[in-house]
Amino acid sequence: MMQEATNKNIYKFLLKVDDIGKVPISESEMTKTGLELTFKGKLNASQQKKLKEDLSKLLSKNFSGEFDLGKTKVVNDKFKLWIDIEQIGTSGPVPTEIQEAGSAFVMTQVIKYNKKFVNANDILNDVNTKNGLEKIFKTNHKNSIRDWTHSYFEHQQAFFKKFQPSQWDIFEHGGQDFMTFIKERARIVKEFTPSGQVKDIGRYETWNPSDIWAVKDKNKVKSQIDDSIQRGENQTLTELNNVLLNLMKDNKLIGLSLKKIESRERANFSYVNKDPKSIEFAEVEKVKDSDISVKISTKSNKDGMSQGGYVLFGKYTINIIRTPTDTFSNLKFESVVKGSGGRGGAAPVKLVEDMLKDKVPRHTFVNVNKNYPKTTEEFERDKRDYKKMYDILKSNIEGTKDYYEFKYAILSMYNSGNKKTIAIAQSKLMQLHFFSDVASKCKGKESEFWTDLLYLSLKVGNRFAPHGKLS
Repeated sequence: MMQEATNKNIYKFLLKVDDIGKVPISESEMTKTGLELTFKGKLNASQQKKLKEDLSKLLSKNFSGEFDLGKTKVVNDKFKLWIDIEQIGTSGPVPTEIQEAGSAFVMTQVIKYNKKFVNANDILNDVNTKNGLEKIFKTNHKNSIRDWTHSYFEHQQAFFKKFQPSQWDIFEHGGQDFMTFIKERARIVKEFTPSGQVKDIGRYETWNPSDIWAVKDKNKVKSQIDDSIQRGENQTLTELNNVLLNLMKDNKLIGLSLKKIESRERANFSYVNKDPKSIEFAEVEKVKDSDISVKISTKSNKDGMSQGGYVLFGKYTINIIRTPTDTFSNLKFESVVKGSGGRGGAAPVKLVEDMLKDKVPRHTFVNVNKNYPKTTEEFERDKRDYKKMYDILKSNIEGTKDYYEFKYAILSMYNSGNKKTIAIAQSKLMQLHFFSDVASKCKGKESEFWTDLLYLSLKVGNRFAPHGKLS
């Protein structure tokens, strides 16, 4: 397994290397800004370029992560080269629009300027691409560029294994023209529910997980979409999905859902909702009732109690937990695909509510945190029967041995004075309510409910747009 690219790891590695190509290393030194390598003899511009290429290949072969072959200098007939391996992530979370813009920009570099990125470091070693990313990330998040470069390399690598760059004209994201266009069209169409109701499809994200769009002949594509959902009374979600599917099959348009790729992982491209045999349909359909298990952790930890609430499906896991902040929050439903290096996706909360109404008609759970206790006093006055909920789920609970131990832990958390601990106490009660409703009121179709929830999180099914996934 490759080592993580750090100053220390690469320094130790280079101490055992005598030369790069045929250029001897005379000295390696750790500095505040990275590593300083000194080579014997003067090198002309061509030799310097070849040396940097050879060094980049050597490091990429042995280390995961990103580094920058930075400034060079000739001192007393010796050639010095700095390797910048500054650890990143100090500027706070990178906004989603910046993440998406960066990926679209790197892929556009490939199709517009015929860039060839052999490894992640080639992205930062290409002056135009690096400058473009710095403009996108701006000053506030410039230190996080390296953290995302591996994902950008993997995104374009996986995509262009499937498609030729010449097949596409542009990649667009965020508020750019095509994204704006498709969001407007999504507001026009209507969805027909199984009961025959007609309703709006809601926010774009609840229908389509695509973060960026690859387009060929954009104006023609837009006209084709408009022709298919002619303005009138019969603009349906099905018509819109069908035209997107046909355009995708003709390689004229594809929306891409992007996931961050961890440093030791590789991205894969897959179609979602292209046909019933596509990978996500096929894999989920293999899941049997006996494969599904529910685990609720009540183990003690530094925050008072574990936040864990899971539904396990073999390679898939749905996490049913709170948003990890110090404030009260509603439950969210997010899937993880084992080995993908990232999340499968988040189920739209409104669609989860609709599914509860349909499949658990007698449920009493509401995903509204203000309706649940925030203090010891409110917990003691709460008329919900948490003991009954706990006993229904007892075989699924790992940590506390019975309800009374659980209740004692919850009361201790409410009395802790710690905002995060108190918020977790509330969310454990919400978890208990949600899981017990599904377990006791699902009319023998509990596994069907969990499988449908998994489909919602993966954005799989006729209700969702056909798209490609880079994860």
